[in-house]
Amino acid sequence: MKKLMIAGNLFFALSILGACGSEEAEPEENNSGDTAEMSDQQETQEKEEPVAEFLSSEKLQERIQKGMDLDSYSAELTAMEEKGKTTLVKKYNLTGNEEIKAQVLQSADGFVAVETDGLEVTDVSNFKSMQEVEDHLNEKDMEEDMSE
Repeated sequence: MKKLMIAGNLFFALSILGACGSEEAEPEENNSGDTAEMSDQQETQEKEEPVAEFLSSEKLQERIQKGMDLDSYSAELTAMEEKGKTTLVKKYNLTGNEEIKAQVLQSADGFVAVETDGLEVTDVSNFKSMQEVEDHLNEKDMEEDMSE
């Protein structure tokens, strides 16, 4: 009797597994109409997803502050770039001193120049135009970093 119950359970389990397997093995019909519908749905979903916007200069200055250590600044910049909150536009170096640098970040309403001395952020300034940034950095004897 025990063998009969084990055999029955085994048969039942195998039939269920066979039924599950046969559903996966059936080839799907490929209708070009279905494919077009799926593409339309995907495009609609992509359009509905919110597009990341750059932070304002003020918000960037709240997140990147004078005195912030270089590692924290780098981590913050990387996180903001990955989320599409800013982008690095240009890099500058002090003429004759590779340790003193400036990075220009794009904001929603202009540009933010972040100056560092190799250890920490020494200055954070915002500007309405790239020309203003360049004039400011040229006054400090900084030149564009063309190494990358």
